Amino acid sequence: MSTFSSIISNSSRKTVLVTGCDIFPGYMIAHTILKKKGEHFSKVIVGYYKENELVHLLKQQGAEPVKLSIDDCDGIVKAYSKADIVVVIPPVSDDKWCDGDPCVYLHAAEKAKVRGLVLCSKINIKELGKMPYIKPLCKMEDGFEKVKGKVEVASLMRCSIHIDMLWLFRHQIATDHQLCLSADKNAKFVPVVEADGALGLYNMLIDPKFPPGTYELTGPSTVDFNAVAQSVSSAIDMDVDYSQVDRDDVVEYLKSKSRVCSNVAEFIGDMLDAVSMGLLDRKTDDLCKLIGKTPMSVKEYMHKNANDFKPDN
Repeated sequence: MSTFSSIISNSSRKTVLVTGCDIFPGYMIAHTILKKKGEHFSKVIVGYYKENELVHLLKQQGAEPVKLSIDDCDGIVKAYSKADIVVVIPPVSDDKWCDGDPCVYLHAAEKAKVRGLVLCSKINIKELGKMPYIKPLCKMEDGFEKVKGKVEVASLMRCSIHIDMLWLFRHQIATDHQLCLSADKNAKFVPVVEADGALGLYNMLIDPKFPPGTYELTGPSTVDFNAVAQSVSSAIDMDVDYSQVDRDDVVEYLKSKSRVCSNVAEFIGDMLDAVSMGLLDRKTDDLCKLIGKTPMSVKEYMHKNANDFKPDN
């Protein structure tokens, strides 16, 4: 049976393309591959819709950027044709995310004769797919099912909510000593650290012992946002209170303070709603197997990144 590893080993160009690199999940996956560039991959192409700081950073790290959009299927096919493997991070930043057809990112893999395809999605997608800004991702999973048999190797990687979204609220934590989100503080969820998820995906690509299939990546422990606030307090040695606010407050904060585009802000709003509904509380050991160790906990994450959440002096 073919694996992603065998595709890379038998290729002369050894090229991977990662879409959605203008948002943090895509950035982190591309960044992880670039750190090991030359070991397995010779070229990393990064697709984006909105050129921003993340794209510029990846370019500095040696990536080849290419603008992609839902409205330009031919452009996606052209970009894909240069790659052996394509990792599809949903193009949430695209203006057509909700009213276009994001499945073009999957159909293009068949047209471009891509050998390996990965779609990154969310756990419990059937329930999450009822939410307006996550619904297109549900369509993408349906599209993946239709395309996966037409490429040599295909995998579906589902993640829970990323704890790295706290980076988007670090100004709030540092200046107001508060974590104000639109999620029930007592609702349980199992967050995954983006770097662990990215490493897990990378290992699946390069290690022949991981067959293609469906992987569900979660963190090591169940928490609630009250516990997250306590972890923040411990890490920065400062009281940080959690309070629940309206979704609109969260969306406006992200757009104004974190310079996140409207779609991404609304997508995070949907994910926080999913936490409140108890849709992200399932824990698996897939990530542990992929990275060969216990994934990082919220407490470990906060202590590792404590300086980024402290007030500027």
